[in-house]
Amino acid sequence: MNSSRQTTRLRLAYSAPEPDNSTIEELRRLTLAATKALPFVELRAKDQPFWPPECYWNVRPSGKKRIDHELGQAYARKAVAAMEADRNTALIGLIIQDMIHDAVANRCGRLSHVALGFLNKISQAVAVSAVPDSLNGFGNRPSLINA
Repeated sequence: MNSSRQTTRLRLAYSAPEPDNSTIEELRRLTLAATKALPFVELRAKDQPFWPPECYWNVRPSGKKRIDHELGQAYARKAVAAMEADRNTALIGLIIQDMIHDAVANRCGRLSHVALGFLNKISQAVAVSAVPDSLNGFGNRPSLINA
């Protein structure tokens, strides 16, 4: 055989790496699974894993002030849990942005009682986490979800 035509044959061996749970967790976080499961988040038509939601605040108030306020507080607890699960620190800001857009577009600039309940609970959670234990009367600091 002509030496100029000889080719070296390479043998490639590949073994898949062991599954890395941190990579799997990071992919799950990037899909915003907890955020997309929130009852007030509207997904895009034919949603795909890495697409952001269409709207972060899609709520129809019942018109009953107390019930709507309590619903908003429950939504706030769920939003904080989703923020922690997805490690998405921007979530609350995105919700408030769409909440304001909803108020301007649908309520002459007025927030619904659901939105007010949500903001009330978020404010309480921020206050509890910001005030030192010795000043807030708590023996130990409660989590943001239970605030």
